[in-house]
Formats: sequence, structure tokens, C-alpha cells
Amino acid sequence: MGHRFEIKIKMSNTNFDLENVIPVTEANLRDEQKQTMAKAMEDYKQLCLRSFSINRSGEVIQKDGLPMPQQITFEANPSNFKKWLTVLLIML
Repeated sequence: MGHRFEIKIKMSNTNFDLENVIPVTEANLRDEQKQTMAKAMEDYKQLCLRSFSINRSGEVIQKDGLPMPQQITFEANPSNFKKWLTVLLIML
């Protein structure tokens, strides 16, 4: 009946040196993490496809620019967070 979803809000401003970060490849991910990433990529792909439409002659037309992937945090923009949360809940 209900959908399960998780919202994480990061509230820290930790500074770190990017040169000390070990890069992660897809091969490093556990199966569950790969599935999570694959779902996020598919969701983004579907969002991008909404930028196109097909006219009556079957020609595909790009009606809007592609959305930019972004991480939304409450701290960065509280009003946008509420808007995107509403969109996510509708998508569920």
C-alpha cells in the first residue's frame, strides 16, 4: 500500500582535502550499492526523457533542456527542498 522512502539531510560543513579522497569505481560497490546507483541513473534517465516529445509525424523534438543532476539539501535551499520532496513523493 505505502511506499518506503528515505530522506537524508546533511547538516555539517566539514572541510577536507580532495587529494586525500580515494576514488571509488563501480567495481568497488557492493551489489546493493550497484542496484541503488542503477536505480538512481534510471530515474534520472526517465526525468531526461520528459524533456522530449513526439509530434504527429513521429519526429522527436526536444522541448526543454535536460535537467542537471543535483544533490538537494535542506540547508542549501529550504524552499527548493520542499518542492523536490513533493516531486519525489508524486513519482512514488
